[in-house]
Amino acid sequence: MSEVAGVCYTVDSGTTFQRPGDLPDTSAERVLLFGGTFDPPHIGHLAMAQLAWEQTGVDEVWFLPAPSPPHKAQIGDDTFSWRLRMVEALIDGRAGLRAVPIEMYLPRPSFSVDTVRACQTWYTETKFSFLLGTDSLAQLPTWHGAQELVKRIAFYVAGRSGYPFAAALATVQSALSDVRATPIEMPLLDVSSTWLRERLANGLDVFGLVPPRVLDVWNAGP
Repeated sequence: MSEVAGVCYTVDSGTTFQRPGDLPDTSAERVLLFGGTFDPPHIGHLAMAQLAWEQTGVDEVWFLPAPSPPHKAQIGDDTFSWRLRMVEALIDGRAGLRAVPIEMYLPRPSFSVDTVRACQTWYTETKFSFLLGTDSLAQLPTWHGAQELVKRIAFYVAGRSGYPFAAALATVQSALSDVRATPIEMPLLDVSSTWLRERLANGLDVFGLVPPRVLDVWNAGP
């Protein structure tokens, strides 16, 4: 890793850059990474992380808000701390769930392959896996650095309406033969952060899909 203006970059030489001091230590042997914009985080995110923690046997699930997701140009660093605080409110008091701001220290836009590479460099005693939905699994061959990503890490996958796991995996395997993916059991909770944002912006009810503590942070603004 090398550092420019506070952002850490992986280099081909294999040099290990010291982990930024603001990132937490962990004694966890197995960690499941859960990335996203979390704008806002909602009950679907919470259920997915909690059920994955219960079913996979990992020690911790790390929520990793993306400062600048490549597929959402309108979301950037200016709301990162706000979104991180909302995630912290969402998971407050839940054993095994943590919010970790790793991507704050990584290049923009926030590519998953950079995140995984950094985690494996900075936490060498921990084995990482990656949590996503079947909709994201189906798009995996289009991700930046997908070939490297699937060699580095295995995936746990939650169901999404319209994306059966077996069909999505077969399609991905035709392009990424090294992919390793295991389904988790959870109800189909197709909650859209976009839909929730629109309702919140118009002062409309979100029917408990965003917990009150998260709404308090949302209403306070970035």
